[in-house]
Amino acid sequence: MPLPSQLRVHPRVMQRHPDINEHDVRYAFSHIIRSMRRPGDDEPTQYLLVGTTTDGRVIEMLAVIGEQHEWLVYHAMRATRKTLRELDLM
Repeated sequence: MPLPSQLRVHPRVMQRHPDINEHDVRYAFSHIIRSMRRPGDDEPTQYLLVGTTTDGRVIEMLAVIGEQHEWLVYHAMRATRKTLRELDLM
């Protein structure tokens, strides 16, 4: 997992999902339950991840690795059934 300085959380995450803050995303990213590379030829490569927050919520995240080798989480919210199925957690 990246060092905290190597993980950025896009501000839009908190704007769209006010129940999730940057600390939640950073903690969940460091406590990943399951992850996968998204299929396709998208550049940069997208990753789907599911992790837990300090209060036990399970959140889904979409992230890419930037040119400076830092992770950028650009989507995070409570995990949906669709995501849990996609990661074979249901």
